[in-house]
Amino acid sequence: MRSCYFIPVILTSALLAPVNRAQGKVPESGVNAAPFTAESKTPGAAVAVPKQLPANVGISKGEKLPAHFNRQRFLILSAGVYAAGLADMHQTMHNKQYSWWYERDPLAKPLVNLPTPAYYAAGLALATGVNWLTWKMGHSGKWRKVALLPQLFAIMGNSYGFKSNCY
Repeated sequence: MRSCYFIPVILTSALLAPVNRAQGKVPESGVNAAPFTAESKTPGAAVAVPKQLPANVGISKGEKLPAHFNRQRFLILSAGVYAAGLADMHQTMHNKQYSWWYERDPLAKPLVNLPTPAYYAAGLALATGVNWLTWKMGHSGKWRKVALLPQLFAIMGNSYGFKSNCY
């Protein structure tokens, strides 16, 4: 039954996932010479050296990268991370007074015994760290395609924490 809860989250993440586009034009290499050949022992033999590649091979200034970082999607998911985190923290603080309640999340367990303002500050610092990690991943060439995963996992985890605290 609990797996049904994640279906809307998975559908939302599929809708917000970046669209990968192939690069529009293939740069032509300027190499027309034969590949490098080994030196011969005979004097006067020429060695074939490849020509230099042109400096403008690759992505020019006006072209967009294949999967660019979408700032609007980042801001919407950042608000979702903060909202889910605050909802989970508020529900945790509400249920903390009952004798039957205990924290099962190993990341939040040491923070629950803090005073309420410190608990909220630590939770918001963790959410800010997740958003910062997503921002840095989104602006790197290597991790751009999976940059939204930390935010999506944080939203799913906090939503599950909020739901599991309700009963």
